[in-house]
Amino acid sequence: GRVRLIAGLNGSILIDDTYNSSPAACEAGLKMLKEIPFGKRKIAIVGDMLELGKHTVDAHLEVGRMAKKCAQLLITVGMRAKDIAAGAIEVGMSEKKVMHVDDASAAAEAMLGQIKPGDVIYIKGSQGMRMENTVKALMLEPERAPELLVRQEQEWTKR
Repeated sequence: GRVRLIAGLNGSILIDDTYNSSPAACEAGLKMLKEIPFGKRKIAIVGDMLELGKHTVDAHLEVGRMAKKCAQLLITVGMRAKDIAAGAIEVGMSEKKVMHVDDASAAAEAMLGQIKPGDVIYIKGSQGMRMENTVKALMLEPERAPELLVRQEQEWTKR
């Protein structure tokens, strides 16, 4: 769950960075997405960053501002991530290129019909958001999830 490249559906590449998230880690991941020298379309699926206290709103807004510079499509996941979407729109990202959903499963559902060959999809969020479920749903070989993804142990999959 720390910057692992995984084959995705329809000829896409997933960047699984779902172990956990912080503002600095998310911004670094978005910059990496921007700088990757391959891929036709860069997509960021970014979930809530938890345990930020009084910095929660500002940190999410700033990640959104960064996302506008790094991705052509942004899907935000969770209640706090609405501020990521707002930050991206605030700096000029088209509302048509920003989507907000409530949870990791909804993020996967939102992407299923949109994935194109050559897409590079960066997925990040705090542990509590269970963004590895988004990765699993978008993997070319989901049966390999136990060997490739975090939190696949029985205690986690029951949650």
